[in-house]
Amino acid sequence: MSQLFPEVIDATTLQPKLASNIFLPCGVEGQSDSASSGNVGTIYTINRVDEASTLFGSSSTLYGVVKALLDRGAGPVKAVASAKGSVPALADRQAAWEKLESDDTIRLRLTDSEIQADISGLAQSASYAALINNKQIAVVGMPSGTTKTSLIAAADAIISASVDGSKRTVLVGPGVLDMNGILRGGSYAAASTAAEIAKNADPSNDLDLWPILQISSIELSAAGLPVFRRRVSAGVAVNDFEDLLQGGVSPLMPARIGSGIQTSHLRMVFKSDSTFDALATRIIIDQVFIDVRNYIYDSNYLRMGNTETTRGRIQSGVEAVLQERRSWIEPLVQPDGTIGYNVSVMPSPDMKQVIIGYEGVVVRGIQSVKVAPTLSIPV
Repeated sequence: MSQLFPEVIDATTLQPKLASNIFLPCGVEGQSDSASSGNVGTIYTINRVDEASTLFGSSSTLYGVVKALLDRGAGPVKAVASAKGSVPALADRQAAWEKLESDDTIRLRLTDSEIQADISGLAQSASYAALINNKQIAVVGMPSGTTKTSLIAAADAIISASVDGSKRTVLVGPGVLDMNGILRGGSYAAASTAAEIAKNADPSNDLDLWPILQISSIELSAAGLPVFRRRVSAGVAVNDFEDLLQGGVSPLMPARIGSGIQTSHLRMVFKSDSTFDALATRIIIDQVFIDVRNYIYDSNYLRMGNTETTRGRIQSGVEAVLQERRSWIEPLVQPDGTIGYNVSVMPSPDMKQVIIGYEGVVVRGIQSVKVAPTLSIPV
């Protein structure tokens, strides 16, 4: 019942900042509560946690993923319920994913599901988006309690389902303990990690050893130790994080400062070769294309004649775009001996199209540093 007495009531809620500069906006799909107000299959833009609660229900798994993103400043979030009051079937999720695939503003894709078939399907959905030049990356996780062997098997299943999808998927593990000590599964860990990816303004920063906010620990063993760690077993050094990374998984680890957690290294699931063993590589390749595409659109070249003058302007403009991104993609020695990106703009035989070519080397992050001093001592 609405109050009849006229007064101003304080309903202030203090919560973490729910918006910051987002460079890779997130799109989420999942299950909503039966009593929620949102409609199944409708994409909503969520700016505040209370909006997510109203639309999806405060106990829903979809709400949990959206809240994890907003609590870490990765808003606004685009979210869609694939079912209400019951666990979505894969077909339900695919219908919702199809809508998100067509949104060219969404760059990171998440789901509340931790079922193998669903996360393999989301990986494939990210590759479908690329068919219409929408550059999306899926960030997914498996249930808490998933072993190292099973996580690597999950990565293999994603690859088997779609090789192209595996080149657009980050598999995060293990489960995590939130700030209240509650064990959360891989979908929550994936959302917390995706929030940091979304806020990163510099694609050349590969986010190695990056802190993940508002999480107290990775999943613990019965002995109270992190389930994944560097250890010695029967006199042999074992690095669970390296094993997982070689297996296509992006493991989270205890923070170096002694509390909280951090990334180890973020990579794509694809592992047949080393081309996509860093998430930064995928982001750089996608972002350079998007920036060149936006330059062409914004400069209105599609309205101009296919003349040598127009092509020359395109060539110099694309060269400038690439030079501004030199920390992401390095230039090469060109045929005339100068350093550049060998930008070419050629007309098609029927003069209806121009073909833009450029070359460069994607910058790799430093993966390890070996300290190898030579010391002496007076004797």
